[in-house]
Amino acid sequence: MYIKNYKNIIDKLNCMGSWTYEEIVGIKYNIEQDFEDNYITVLDLTFKVEVINTKQCFKLKKRYYNVSNFSLKKVTKLYLTNSLIIHDKKELGWDSDQRYHVHDDSGYGENDGYNFIEFYCSSIEALSLEEFYSTSA
Repeated sequence: MYIKNYKNIIDKLNCMGSWTYEEIVGIKYNIEQDFEDNYITVLDLTFKVEVINTKQCFKLKKRYYNVSNFSLKKVTKLYLTNSLIIHDKKELGWDSDQRYHVHDDSGYGENDGYNFIEFYCSSIEALSLEEFYSTSA
């Protein structure tokens, strides 16, 4: 599985020590038009991650391209025990627009999910990492 720019962002977190995903704190779904007038669905998810020793929190933003079958059930918070589970369907011969099947996990290690969030996408990119709590007014 390949997430563009993910290693660069994760290396920054790893320099601070062990860290964990806490929850999804932002969801933004857009339909964008490319230079050939094709419509591309884009999903931006913002994750709250925490450095375990220092309790310092960050926002990690990821973008998912060509999103289809997007399902989000009524929830007040999307807690995570880890990142979202991503299954690469390329080897199964699936359409490249639905290469990745992405969903949440129940935390019991069975990759089953609570089914709060689920979708397919063609590619994934890590966009940014910034401090969660801003000290500027």
